[in-house]
Amino acid sequence: MNLQWSISVVIPVYNEIELLDSSVRTISKFLCDNHLDHEIIIIESGSTDGSNVVCDRLAAVLPSVSVIHESQRNGMGAALRLGYAKASKDLVWLITVDLPFPLATLLEALPLMSKCDCVLSYRTEDTRSPFRKIQSWAYNRLVKSILGLPMRTVNSAFKLYRRDLLQKIQLTSNGWLLDAEVLYWVAHRKYRFLELPVPVLERAAGTSKVTSFDIFRTLRELIRFKRTLALNKAKHPTVACL
Repeated sequence: MNLQWSISVVIPVYNEIELLDSSVRTISKFLCDNHLDHEIIIIESGSTDGSNVVCDRLAAVLPSVSVIHESQRNGMGAALRLGYAKASKDLVWLITVDLPFPLATLLEALPLMSKCDCVLSYRTEDTRSPFRKIQSWAYNRLVKSILGLPMRTVNSAFKLYRRDLLQKIQLTSNGWLLDAEVLYWVAHRKYRFLELPVPVLERAAGTSKVTSFDIFRTLRELIRFKRTLALNKAKHPTVACL
């Protein structure tokens, strides 16, 4: 398959020693097998389990892979902002090393990019625990309500953006709110988006890095972001979208 778009893959990494090597190689092989012009940008955020060494080893043997090392863990949003700023291809594709969706979803999304600015996703099959499902449902309802988002799901994993969209937005979140922040500007600047149904795949090894503390941090970031929007609107009442 020879498709017109080139792809910047952004992979945030923190203590993923069990999955890192196999996942990056799987992503690289998938892109090569489908003859896609690509780069793979790994943002390694001060790992303590040897993931930093594995990242450098992958960059040494896979020509498309480059690594940005953060000296410490600054948050998911901070890592993604670095990756988005570094991206140089037509489209930006975020993937975490637990590979939470079928990689072939990309092949469904690419033909849609000729008529939209980003392809998002919503979950179909979901084998997560009841607690995780309730937690995700509550978060989505809250964020969509507060920010007025029309998307079905805020934090469904598959997202594919035009690079210029991401690099025109001034993103500020250091944490998990970054996805919602991007979607806010997609909606309020009237970028065109389409949504695909995508199943959730359970991670094969390692553990999720989301903790109860992250939930509180995300809520704090949401309040701060909403307050900033209100202040900017008060200062510039005639401007519909910043």
